[in-house]
Amino acid sequence: MGRLLIVRHGETPWNVEGRLQGHADIDLSEKGRQQARTVAQRLADTPIDVAYSSDLARAWHTAEIVLDQRDVPLKSTEGLRERYYGVFEGLTVEDRQAKFPDEFAASLIKDLDFAAPGGESARGTLERMTRVIGEIKERHLNETVLIVGHGGSLRSAIIALMELPPEATWRFIMGNCSLTVIDTYWDNAVLRLYNDTSHLDGSGQNPGAWAGGRQPV
Repeated sequence: MGRLLIVRHGETPWNVEGRLQGHADIDLSEKGRQQARTVAQRLADTPIDVAYSSDLARAWHTAEIVLDQRDVPLKSTEGLRERYYGVFEGLTVEDRQAKFPDEFAASLIKDLDFAAPGGESARGTLERMTRVIGEIKERHLNETVLIVGHGGSLRSAIIALMELPPEATWRFIMGNCSLTVIDTYWDNAVLRLYNDTSHLDGSGQNPGAWAGGRQPV
């Protein structure tokens, strides 16, 4: 059995401002760095064999902080980037509505094949993440893997692992520095924990302490 520890990057200034980030290389805010330090504390007693991160700064720096100078290989890959939003990137909802009214209206329809001009569709993101997460799973079937990325693309990875219909992309949310845990087998994947943020709100809960596995998370 393998285990995937999936973490969305910490908060950025653009998260606060409500701007679509996509492939824009926006770094963490100080709050985002603190969120990542809290994840590091959450996982302090959890063995990690290898780590993968999107090459964008907000994910890479989250991964570095979570690993907290452990002697764990951290691999950067463009494949884990967020969905590319084309001309929408950097814009708020109000900006998109004002500058691209027709495209904005089309984006509100749950259409897997819609892409903002120059951008990537939800289906395209799912196809990309299906390949990437499948390769990671197969490469590390007996290891614990930290994966740090972005809300939209990580949702696609989870949909692929769980073999859910593509339309499920609109039924999940993923908070900054939330923790999702998936156990992997050659022929299956089991969702143990999804979008957990108890380490951020100070509740002191430890919902990862189930029976079995190498260590609670």
